[in-house]
Amino acid sequence: MPLPQSHQPRSAASLRPWAPRLALALVTTAALAGCGGGGDGDSAQTAVPAAVPARLCPASVDYSTPYVGGTGSGELVSVQIDTTKMTWAVTFLDSSVPRTTGTVQPTRSDPTNGQNVVTGKLAQETGLPTDKLNQCAFQLIGASLDASRPARLFLGEGVMGGTIPGARIQFNGIAGAGAVPDTTFPYFQFIGFAQTETDLSKIAGVYNGSGFHEIPSKNFAQVAQDYKMSLAADGSFTVCDNKTGGTCKQKGNKFVPQGNGSLLSTNYEGEQQPSLGGVLGRAYLIVGKLRGQLVPIMIRVGYANASFTNLQPVGADDEIGIGMMAPAVSITQGSVNGEYVGVDSNFDYRTTALVGADAAQLDPFRAADATLATALKLDYSQTTAGVVTTTRKDNATITGKFMFTGGVFGFLENRTTGPYFTVGAFVQ
Repeated sequence: MPLPQSHQPRSAASLRPWAPRLALALVTTAALAGCGGGGDGDSAQTAVPAAVPARLCPASVDYSTPYVGGTGSGELVSVQIDTTKMTWAVTFLDSSVPRTTGTVQPTRSDPTNGQNVVTGKLAQETGLPTDKLNQCAFQLIGASLDASRPARLFLGEGVMGGTIPGARIQFNGIAGAGAVPDTTFPYFQFIGFAQTETDLSKIAGVYNGSGFHEIPSKNFAQVAQDYKMSLAADGSFTVCDNKTGGTCKQKGNKFVPQGNGSLLSTNYEGEQQPSLGGVLGRAYLIVGKLRGQLVPIMIRVGYANASFTNLQPVGADDEIGIGMMAPAVSITQGSVNGEYVGVDSNFDYRTTALVGADAAQLDPFRAADATLATALKLDYSQTTAGVVTTTRKDNATITGKFMFTGGVFGFLENRTTGPYFTVGAFVQ
């Protein structure tokens, strides 16, 4: 068996001299806000003690508050942490990620003997710029398959994001089809919510959507999602692809509420045709309730079966991934200012700072290193209501789009190396 390849961070593009200055300015602004502001430092005698800053997350949580959400690996999960006992648990509710390398079944969601639950110890994060940020961040001991890249969770009010345990995936294929190269993912991206909405009469509406998928059986080919969805109260829907020659169609069966806090559409088409057999993947909507708004996260769970004896169709419809939707309603410049945190499709932790029509994406653990920053210019004119377009300040040919709802954003960018996607949750 060949040595596995590993998903490593891709190199950052070089930035023009002004880009580091913008990035540092945004970081400084966020840091000052996190510390409650700063005085002029001229006189210790006249300085007024800073007020204790408000917490960015609950003072404590335990397993009574599960965070139901989705992952970049197309898995429906429930994540729990106990900040007193300093433990974590991930329950895989639905997944096409195999439990054992070299196979396709059983998957990580097979509940036999409770094996769909993975647990471990938490450690308080210490690598962020301020104590206020560190007190809401945790490392998941033993969750990452690369000790130099720890899995982390960022706790907010009603939302939690970060990464969950990774996997090493490899499969020889079925009759020459559906082979998966030996690949190690140290962890997978995650976002979940303490409260979700499953009442379709409250969710129905028109949404913009974007996302990022990979297809293991096609050498982990990367495909973007860029669409508009009209969702009805009976679960029927129409997806219109935002691309030349794109179609408008119902890509799967009606969405049906599930007891785990999600909505399920079976036989949901991927962005590409299955490697073997018919469309057997499925889509979940996890609709978070934050700040009086709905935050729909969509994942696609793939399908793979190589057995002729388990009464399931043989096939490989293994496209997996995550995306986000937001209402097709105009966004006002300045209304989404702030600092957001998430994990991108390159498996990098990212802080995104938004100030007016400017944005900078940074490594939160090396925030002062402006060479790792990406500077963006935002256009709020919105040819499509709710979609804020972007251009790189160092390369105007690289374009992207933001969408916002409930203090969460989805960001899709067209890069020469392939699509780039991240979801960020508001920090401060």
